[in-house]
Amino acid sequence: MTLHSLRGRLVAVAPLRIGLGLVWLAGARVSGAGSASALLAFATGALLLVILAVNDPRSRFFATGEAASVPPDAFVARPVRQALRAAVPSTVGVSLLAALVVVPYPVLASFLGGVSAGLGVAGLLAAARTDPALLVDPRTGRVYRS
Repeated sequence: MTLHSLRGRLVAVAPLRIGLGLVWLAGARVSGAGSASALLAFATGALLLVILAVNDPRSRFFATGEAASVPPDAFVARPVRQALRAAVPSTVGVSLLAALVVVPYPVLASFLGGVSAGLGVAGLLAAARTDPALLVDPRTGRVYRS
């Protein structure tokens, strides 16, 4: 059984998300978006995503039961594998949308870049509040304590 560190995967995927956000900001500028409008759209996307993610009202409904002990045959995946798994579907989806609109609507691509970067920042904020001993089975969502 392959487990992922809850904190580790948030930290591992954050540079990918922030980097892709900056790529879409640069792509928007190259595609003709004005400097001020691209930066404003990027900042708006990032700020909105961070505010919404940090204040997600659905978190009240998540189960808060006890974490199980780690099974003896389990191992923790490498950080790269954790980051790639965490990037699907959110980061990949946002980047796919940005790729589709970067030429016809560069300011929208910049906004989506901000959303991607906001995902990374929100993940880092969540990682700071996450117990480092918690592991998760990405297939089932079951939480374990190491």
